[in-house]
Amino acid sequence: MELLDICTKLTDRSLKLGADVSEAYGVDLNILKVELEKRNIKSVKMVHDVGVGVRAISKGSTGYSYATSLDIDIDGTAKKAVEAAKAGNPDPDFKDLPRPSSYTRPERTYDGRIASLTPEELIDLCISLAKQAELDKVYSINITVESLVFRRIIVNSNGVEGIEDGTLLYLIAYITAKEGVNLSSGYEGDVVRYLSDLDPERIVMRAAEEAVKGLNAKCYKTMKVPVIFAEKSLSAIIVEGVVKALNADLIQRGRSYLSRRLNANIGPDELTILSDGLIEGGPLTGKFDVEGAPRQRHVLIEHGVVKGLLHNSYTAGKAGVESTGNATRSGGDLDFRGQVVIAPSNVVVEAGNWSLQEMIQEVDNGLLILDTHDIPNIATGDFSAMVTHGYIIEKGEVTLPIKQTLFAINLLDLARKIRAVGKERAKYFNLYSPPLLVLDVQVSSKA
Repeated sequence: MELLDICTKLTDRSLKLGADVSEAYGVDLNILKVELEKRNIKSVKMVHDVGVGVRAISKGSTGYSYATSLDIDIDGTAKKAVEAAKAGNPDPDFKDLPRPSSYTRPERTYDGRIASLTPEELIDLCISLAKQAELDKVYSINITVESLVFRRIIVNSNGVEGIEDGTLLYLIAYITAKEGVNLSSGYEGDVVRYLSDLDPERIVMRAAEEAVKGLNAKCYKTMKVPVIFAEKSLSAIIVEGVVKALNADLIQRGRSYLSRRLNANIGPDELTILSDGLIEGGPLTGKFDVEGAPRQRHVLIEHGVVKGLLHNSYTAGKAGVESTGNATRSGGDLDFRGQVVIAPSNVVVEAGNWSLQEMIQEVDNGLLILDTHDIPNIATGDFSAMVTHGYIIEKGEVTLPIKQTLFAINLLDLARKIRAVGKERAKYFNLYSPPLLVLDVQVSSKA
């Protein structure tokens, strides 16, 4: 039986068993993953993951079940979801699942070249990249390449039906340099929908160069200084700290530091942030979310003012607005097993007027922070993080890399203290952002 037929039968059967409304979300996913560790191929994995998750709603109470095969017990799978829904407490805040909509057809989301990649090609790519990264003092090279080819299907009892095919290609490089007992690491990565959009040599070489440069790192100072946040550090700040705090469920429950900031000014006029589920070739671009609501371009912060939230059908119904198409499953859009939650799609920060060089020249004594592995506290907005890659700026010039240095700032203060927004936007996974120059950031170091 085809996956679409299974989804349709499951929703029909759930209604007959007593659900008020129901949906079935099917995924057919092929994964090819190659891992290179310390210059040698560590593993090659080929996985075919296919299945369907059913969601049944009774008096607002939601029940889930799933099956991991096309040879499925339709009655049994639907019955588990309906019984779970009926066992829960009624929820008057639930209004309805999405109704049928027309979908915009996004560009560059399926690449036949990625779909046809072979294990041998990915192995050759990893080995070739590892050889290029063998710079002087490079000690360890770890590279992971993963291609995904998928079809996802949504059917619900309101008449929604969506089918979409897509491809993804991940490349992650983690490289360590060594000099005596001194070790330093560099990390780079990206994900694309088209093979031609990936620059693997640039990614791996940047990781290698960052690792080698880090051998000369020094501790900084403890003081408030201007900081330029760029690249990976903005993923933590913008995606994990700002956009995820605009999750309507967190806002409605009062669990976000932005809960009372809707329509309030929190930053400069130059700060505009969007969730864009239709950007050409974006990692999270698609026709619809996991509930079948259309993906869309949605303004979250406009000229420094909080304008929008991320909704799924539940929070939208509770607020009396339309879903913004930001429903996903707890494990992402390709997880048919997980529960429905809310997440941003591609995040876009509008470009400003400053070049990175102009920002650097503006700083007499401060830091250029490229990366941190920490994430902010969404409830309070507090962000205290280790600088994993960053440089000292002295008299308008970038000098030495830093080590053992922390920065701390509340994200509302960070937004308020933005001095400049860059005009050169970079892509890092699902974030498209220029660098930001922020004044008076507390920095702490052992020195």
